[in-house]
Amino acid sequence: MSTQGFASAGDLPEELKQPLGSVLLALADNKRLLGMRYSEWILGAPTLEAGIACSAMAQDEWGHGRIVYAMLKGFGYDPAELEHEREGDAYHCSELLDQPAGSWPEVLALNLLLDTALSVQFEGMRTGRYEPMHYKAKKLLDEERFHLGHGRGWTARLAETEAGRGALTEAFRPAWESCLRWFGSPDGTIGDLLSEHGVVRGSPAELRSEWLVQVGPAVHAAGLGLVEPDGDRWSSTVEPDWTDWDGERRRVGTGGPDDATLAGVRGDKNRAMLLD
Repeated sequence: MSTQGFASAGDLPEELKQPLGSVLLALADNKRLLGMRYSEWILGAPTLEAGIACSAMAQDEWGHGRIVYAMLKGFGYDPAELEHEREGDAYHCSELLDQPAGSWPEVLALNLLLDTALSVQFEGMRTGRYEPMHYKAKKLLDEERFHLGHGRGWTARLAETEAGRGALTEAFRPAWESCLRWFGSPDGTIGDLLSEHGVVRGSPAELRSEWLVQVGPAVHAAGLGLVEPDGDRWSSTVEPDWTDWDGERRRVGTGGPDDATLAGVRGDKNRAMLLD
């Protein structure tokens, strides 16, 4: 395998262009919708400081999404159409983001687990052969360190009580399994192809292992029973169910974000005022 970099989307071999475009679209969509979910808790967070953190994280995620949507122009997509014209079943997003988080522990599951999964994927691309991602991923990951610290801190805080641990367990279990799947199935995936060609530094299994390193200590310390030490690594005690897995959209099941979410992320109310 050559180690020469790809300076632009136009330099990519055809066999890599569509798979990389698919991964970038999944990252952009998840970032955008994750920002929406954070924003919905600016006024409902348990403390003023947590609400301010949700506001900051929402702005980060929206900014990250816009960066990646802009990159997709080189892959044959129209960024404006991606942001404003699609229906829910066209989004390449985790099923965890289809509807608003119903509780603060569910927000934390998105914060600690899904947000970190996206960061691990970006880290795998930061030193890969697709050069336009190098600087963009570095800047993005610098901002993401705060998100991880926030998720770890609040998970530890809620886990101090029996009721808190119970609520975290209920929220984290489905999110945990979803995030294990997010990196790709073990039977030959888009991620394997990009890894083999050095576009992503790490196979789906390797990225999943790195994600466990990032989130495992906090989840284990919280006593949620989802992960256990494995030498200098971490092992999940849960095996993901791959039934109805859609490797292209990186989600289980059909459908997508609900109508209210779509109206929010498209900015329908603001756009209506501009059109008037």
